[in-house]
Amino acid sequence: MVEENPAQSVINEAKRKQPSLTKHFMGVVTANDLSHSYLFSGVDGLGKLAVAKTIAMRLFCKNVRDGMPCGVCNECIRIAKDEHPDVVMVKPDGRSIKVDSIRYLKREFSKSAVEGNQKVFIIDDADTMTTSAANSLLKFIEEPNGQVNSFLLTDDYRKILPTIISRTQLIEFPKINEDDLIKYVTKKGLSKTSSQLILELTGDLASLDKMLEDGWFNKMKATVERWFNELVEDDYRAFTNVQTNFMPLVTGRFEQQMTLKMIYQIFKDVFDVKFKDSRPDSLGFGDQYTALKKMALKLSDEQLITIITSILGSTRKQDINVSFQNILEVITLNCLAVIEG
Repeated sequence: MVEENPAQSVINEAKRKQPSLTKHFMGVVTANDLSHSYLFSGVDGLGKLAVAKTIAMRLFCKNVRDGMPCGVCNECIRIAKDEHPDVVMVKPDGRSIKVDSIRYLKREFSKSAVEGNQKVFIIDDADTMTTSAANSLLKFIEEPNGQVNSFLLTDDYRKILPTIISRTQLIEFPKINEDDLIKYVTKKGLSKTSSQLILELTGDLASLDKMLEDGWFNKMKATVERWFNELVEDDYRAFTNVQTNFMPLVTGRFEQQMTLKMIYQIFKDVFDVKFKDSRPDSLGFGDQYTALKKMALKLSDEQLITIITSILGSTRKQDINVSFQNILEVITLNCLAVIEG
């Protein structure tokens, strides 16, 4: 069996995961109407990087076929393997993208293109940029040198500085069809309420399977529910809960991200109960409806917004050298302080 080359693999992934978006962008390039800068937003596994690389291949490919890159020429293969001198990839160095990485990118793009006039840069996990890195990128996006296209990839555009969002074209990647996802999780033995929460947390099967490994999803869901109920009762055991119950389950960045998403989701459910009068079957934590309702009644509008804003802001602390335990403890103390009024 002949092994598929890396370029064809990338193109096939883009077409499989995002057929409509891929077709759209191929047409945009053909029409010479590609925007200067894009922000691709969507959960992991939706093909954001594959689509960005396929667009880059289409820009550089020497043998375009039916509007698609050929996937076999030297240009396509080097782009797929991150070896093309005029297509620069930036990824997190550890847990964040630091200002030095952006300075390197700017230096590279201040030079003339090596093999033509076109240059492309792709920033993966752009939400992990430190504030100084994001600010350094901002001026470059506003005033690029020459024919440059940029693609910033993130799992949630709300983690990106508003000033950057305003200077890019936001493309939200659609999740996997919910009916297909529900069928999949039902086969895995999850309850209806757990299935609803899964839909809120992820849109791809790879992340779903990872969450279900060794019962992690059910364990963390129970931990978040216990923590939340302690907050409802103004119980400071919610603080000790971080070290004793949360931290043994958080072994890497993926688990950190999913944990913060769960914490955000349970307070988003409070918001939906308070302002939309949402019913249990439409909520991620619908089986905690009594506690959600109690919290909704306990908090003023301003208090609830303060808590949700604090939780969203905590995701940026992952970009700097702050321990995850500290992040959760600060969230907990902030919640308790707001609840006590």
